[in-house]
Amino acid sequence: MFKRKAVPSAECDASPQRKKCCLVFKEEWMKEIVEAETQKSRSKVRVQLGELFQYSPDVGLICKTCAEAKMVGDFSTGKKWSDGWKLDYLKRHLISKVHESAIVILRNRSAAARFGFGVRAMLTETATDKANRIEVVERQRSLPDEIKILINNVLLAVKMNTSMLSVQDIHDHLALYVKIPDSWRSKNYAFEFLEAINSVIHCEGMAELRNALYHTLIIDESTDISVTKMLILYFKFRPVTSTEHKTLFGGIVKLTSCNAEAITIAVKEFYTANELDLMKMVMFTSDGASVMLGKNNGVATRLKQSIPHLVEQHCVAHREDLGVDDAWKRVPMIKEMETLLRTVYTVFSRSPARKSKLDEMASVTDCEVVSFRPLNEVRWLSRHFAVGALIRNYEVVLKYFERCSTHEKVEENDPVAKYCHKKLSDSNYHISLAVLNDILSEFASLCKLFQKSSLTTVEAVQYARAKIGQIKEQYLGDTVFWSSNVKDLMVLYKERQEFDSGPILSFVSLLCEHMQKRFPEDELKEWASFEIQAIATQSHFDFGTENIQRLVKKYKNVLVLGDCETPEDVVRQYRDYKYVVAEHVKGGLFTTFQDMVNFTVRNAAQYSVVSQLVNVCATFQASSADCERGFSLMNTIKSKARNRLEQNHLDMLMRTKAYLLNGKVDLDSVYQHWKNCKDRREKQPCHPSSDAT
Repeated sequence: MFKRKAVPSAECDASPQRKKCCLVFKEEWMKEIVEAETQKSRSKVRVQLGELFQYSPDVGLICKTCAEAKMVGDFSTGKKWSDGWKLDYLKRHLISKVHESAIVILRNRSAAARFGFGVRAMLTETATDKANRIEVVERQRSLPDEIKILINNVLLAVKMNTSMLSVQDIHDHLALYVKIPDSWRSKNYAFEFLEAINSVIHCEGMAELRNALYHTLIIDESTDISVTKMLILYFKFRPVTSTEHKTLFGGIVKLTSCNAEAITIAVKEFYTANELDLMKMVMFTSDGASVMLGKNNGVATRLKQSIPHLVEQHCVAHREDLGVDDAWKRVPMIKEMETLLRTVYTVFSRSPARKSKLDEMASVTDCEVVSFRPLNEVRWLSRHFAVGALIRNYEVVLKYFERCSTHEKVEENDPVAKYCHKKLSDSNYHISLAVLNDILSEFASLCKLFQKSSLTTVEAVQYARAKIGQIKEQYLGDTVFWSSNVKDLMVLYKERQEFDSGPILSFVSLLCEHMQKRFPEDELKEWASFEIQAIATQSHFDFGTENIQRLVKKYKNVLVLGDCETPEDVVRQYRDYKYVVAEHVKGGLFTTFQDMVNFTVRNAAQYSVVSQLVNVCATFQASSADCERGFSLMNTIKSKARNRLEQNHLDMLMRTKAYLLNGKVDLDSVYQHWKNCKDRREKQPCHPSSDAT
């Protein structure tokens, strides 16, 4: 048997041995001789540490030079180490920048007292002393306006979506034309300026959100370009000083897991960290993922355990897309059209040579070629873009595939081209594609309405029902009202083949059926009492009173009721309110739900409880499009070149960039925040008449 060779303990330890610290300060250290620069000497001399430091158990270690120069730091007031003392700590302080600055200050002060503002000292000072003196003077004489220029350069870099490393180049370029300080041009200070900007914007937004009576939480989860799980949060609320509702970027949260439990914990931790009241959340809006809106174990279900009055909302834009997709898959002809669309896109998107030939043919026929778009099932409007591009390029594409399928050379005969030519030559396909393009364009316009930042559920349901009624009236009535483009194609192909409208009208029927399921008649439930058209066409005296009673009972924990406001008083208040609203609608003063909201906010004293319910209804957000835009913004900032960007800096950049899209940053507030976050930045005026800091 071989015995293992003994290894010394020093070799077993992966990290080098550290010098042991003393638990108490040793007085004999004060007799230690060191080489150091002093106020009186222009070069290093040998002195005892006792001449430079003084120590007492109560106060701690004090550097006499720093204390006399009134430098900001523990060595001026008394330095203590809880984990032990070292002689090396004293020696390292003597070569620190703070100690050297204190020596320069004392020399200038002494020279000014003896010779008048240090003229003789300046004539006899060394190059090193001069550099130190200039640095100190520049720090003291930097004007606030000069610092604001540096802050504005950081804002410019954020707006241009460039790295913080480029901020120093912007500073250097601007220094050629205006005076800006050298002291704060580095990359580290660029991040400090960004932190100050983010702090001001974040504090302002969170303060408005805390003061708001109610808010809607809009969230979505995804991964960034580095496949890091992220949760993005937006809030919709009405500031107490405004009658308009706004949507605020809350932040992004790094997730450990994408399950409902982890997301719920992340949301509650965000509320706790920002001192937000969870009970003020009246709606939870997200996409239709089961992890968010699962009936038994979704995030909304978990939040309802803490917030009894919470209403969950499935994004209306996602619902519309799912409704179109449900009908799309059930009609064989539509599935064949989908195959044709994907084939045409693949042919021209993967071959620059084919695209070049198509452009050449289009130039001969004086046609303009539109780029083909992919048909993506998980992207809004993709079907409309794909069908619209094929319709606009139809004649040129047909000639291209006709030429490829009838080529004299056998090797040039492409079976894909033959397939495309056969389908495109079919008049039923051409007319059906034109009808499909008209239908998808109608729902594309509805999808754009659904992507509004402050879209309430009442408005969304009205838009959806109106569009469904319009499509049914146009295509499913006794008479079909074709568009002018479809009529022209029918006339063109009349002699060749009769148009079979059965498949496309079957698709329209299924589409309306699925859309009605996605947007049911009773979706608003008790909130139908505040539907402007329903109030205007009310048929009986008690319209909406039962719903109002249910709402008051449901939101009793968040409504502010007066001592004399009984349920009967609230019903009487609503009756007065609805008749006033009905007259305003008849007179043309109210045309939208927002008009009614503005009127209610202005007359909150007269309709105290009803105004609170209207405020809750107006706070509802029907779409999670803001989260989708947030992820697009995140992918723009955190690109492949910046995939190492950490979550905290990404959050700052997103908040600043989102704020710059709709507002202007107050440079004065940012400067004051940056100046006050560290004591060493508080400077003395360079002369009595200046406001320099």
